[in-house]
Amino acid sequence: MIKKYLIFTLCLCMSFTLAAQTETYRLTDFFGGDGTVRLEGKSASLDISIPLSSITDINSAQLRLEVMSSQALIKKRSQLYVRFNNATIGQVAFDPDRPSLVSEIEIPNTLWRAGFNTLTLAVSQHYAEQCVDGSGPELWSEINAYNSTLKIDASTAETRFMLDELSGFFNPGIGGQRGVQFYTARQADSELKQQALPIVAQALALRNQYQPLIIENDTFDDGYVLPQLDETEDSEWNEQNIARYERSAWYLTAKPKQPVHVLVGTVEALSPVLSDEVINQIDGAFLKAQRTPAFIADNKVIVPASYRLIVSGTTQSEVLEAAKALAIMDDAINPISQVTVLSQTQMDADTLQRNRVLTPDNRYFFQQLGASTSQFRGEGSFNKRVSFRLPADFYVPENASVNLLLDFGYGAGFGPGSVMNVSVNDELVHGLSLNNENGQSFRDYQLRVPARFFKGGVNNIDFDVALSAPLAGVPCDDVAGKHLVFQLIDSSSIELPDAGNVAVQPNLALFAETAYPFARFKTAPASTIAIPSERYLDTALTLAAKLAQVAQVPLLNVQIAMGSEVMKEGSIIVLGTPETLSQLEQSEFSTAIEATKRWSYRLQNNLYNHIRTVTGDESFKEMRTNGQTVQKNDLGEQAILTAQAHPTSSQTDTLFIVAAQTPELLQTRVTELVSLSMWGQMAGDFFAWKDALSPSLVMQVNDKYEVGAADDNWLHLRLWLSNNPWYWLIGFVVAVFVVSLMIYLLLKRRNKQVQDSW
Repeated sequence: MIKKYLIFTLCLCMSFTLAAQTETYRLTDFFGGDGTVRLEGKSASLDISIPLSSITDINSAQLRLEVMSSQALIKKRSQLYVRFNNATIGQVAFDPDRPSLVSEIEIPNTLWRAGFNTLTLAVSQHYAEQCVDGSGPELWSEINAYNSTLKIDASTAETRFMLDELSGFFNPGIGGQRGVQFYTARQADSELKQQALPIVAQALALRNQYQPLIIENDTFDDGYVLPQLDETEDSEWNEQNIARYERSAWYLTAKPKQPVHVLVGTVEALSPVLSDEVINQIDGAFLKAQRTPAFIADNKVIVPASYRLIVSGTTQSEVLEAAKALAIMDDAINPISQVTVLSQTQMDADTLQRNRVLTPDNRYFFQQLGASTSQFRGEGSFNKRVSFRLPADFYVPENASVNLLLDFGYGAGFGPGSVMNVSVNDELVHGLSLNNENGQSFRDYQLRVPARFFKGGVNNIDFDVALSAPLAGVPCDDVAGKHLVFQLIDSSSIELPDAGNVAVQPNLALFAETAYPFARFKTAPASTIAIPSERYLDTALTLAAKLAQVAQVPLLNVQIAMGSEVMKEGSIIVLGTPETLSQLEQSEFSTAIEATKRWSYRLQNNLYNHIRTVTGDESFKEMRTNGQTVQKNDLGEQAILTAQAHPTSSQTDTLFIVAAQTPELLQTRVTELVSLSMWGQMAGDFFAWKDALSPSLVMQVNDKYEVGAADDNWLHLRLWLSNNPWYWLIGFVVAVFVVSLMIYLLLKRRNKQVQDSW
């Protein structure tokens, strides 16, 4: 009896705690700066935000820093301070006799908190005891952020699994899932795979925010076969053991790679893997978060513990409704294990996609954009970034302007070099000297910025403020800058001009940044990810999840189509190998991927856009196709992504092709494509890669065309002319000829009248 009790207690413990894992991260994994960080001047600092999942416990954390310092720095006064969430955890003294050093610092577990943790690397640098020029070139130190690492031992010990914990498991921070397994019935309905599974994949990927989520789909049988147990009195297959086995996740094909897996299907399809209690609860669109206990016999784990999410309903349409609810729900207000969705309104692709971007011809305050009032104090350089999204097909005339109405102020006692610079998408648009000795306050300070500085997708307005103390006028007597204060108020606003909804295609850069043409501002037409067979389903789901992350909203208009026939309408992504793509009509394409391939080599074209590793020049140059070479060969280890006009669509839709030599290699390459290091490098309309580091080739080989409606004939004409510049020249020549002819005829007529008057 005691032995049975111990086994039962062990089962409970196993169901609540997952094994600890040790991961090593580079500091460059947490910020987008250079691999080497240079800190200059008498004082400088770098803040690195390190996210942590709410369901993760930190057991130990060790920071390893590689630092190089100037040999001109003096001992004792020159130091590197390491702070974590404003608590100093280490001090590293600079030594001119040992300019290169490696330091290891333990981060106390008590300092970690869920969400973003701030690691601050600050320096105090001196080359003399007195009269130090704060801008002296000798004052520098460098931190090799690429070689510097953060080693973390973490574990997931969540004793409860409710719907409000989903965002903790699927989280961009440390401890968040980077992959998930879907389980469906072996004979699952095609509608489930086409519509419900993509939305569930998008729902979980949206919780991961910017971190890619890799989807794996598996099936379970209608029944189970009891595994062989050792023939002992306590491990025989009695009713109690069978009941415990049925409550576990016995259908898992292997030890789960991630804590949470997902069951998707109707209650009838999922009945072989659900208990009678759960089956009786499903009477509509149904979501349930459930933990399954481990099944242990003879102190051996036969079935491991797991957490599972159930997306179900009595019909296929109810399963789809449950998936949609999962995609838009706020987890924090659902501290429960299950919900039944009764109805949903405004649940359509157009409404959801439009609500994620700013509407042209409107005014928005910074507080509406999530930018709060910022106050900067003391000497130094400070930055405030305001980010917002514009429609992917945002298009305005060249003379249109965006108005920035700024509310800000600064205090008295500012010295030379105190300035505020304003940049839009890294382009400087305005500068202001803060030179009033008594300070100044501005309300509705107007900046008219040409709208061409803004683009479809994410836009950033940066306010770079430098605060300098006044000059003392006495040698070796610096004025402390603690009195300096600058404030940018959240009542500042931005006024957008009226705009059309037109985009130039094909454009993989726009696709990568906004998911256009699958996500649109005005209309979200039905779009498809086409796959030849179920062998490509994992790849299609992973790609659908990434598109939702890019658009930052579930794409309800995207579905998966299976079979050799490609949809004749709507934008489409076709996944396949050269053999399967031979069934796709590609005679009109400049680049064709099939058994016999047609390549647009760059030497056959006027301009080329090759990623140049020798010169380091990664600029993009447009290329127009002049010729192709037809050849027979394999793709090897490489994958290809192309975009061109859909040949059979009645609308101006775009067709994308993603191909590799085998289905398994295609899945590997798509996993690399959706990674943080690769996705943002897409450009042109031809993209080739064979690892997750950098593309092999990027080109623009197809003619461009316009998609959308300008909502204004004059605007549409200007767009067409801007993409066909030769017509400007022809029109100008024709206009000059017509005007000259009119002047000639008028002068000739006038001359005749003068002669007749004689």
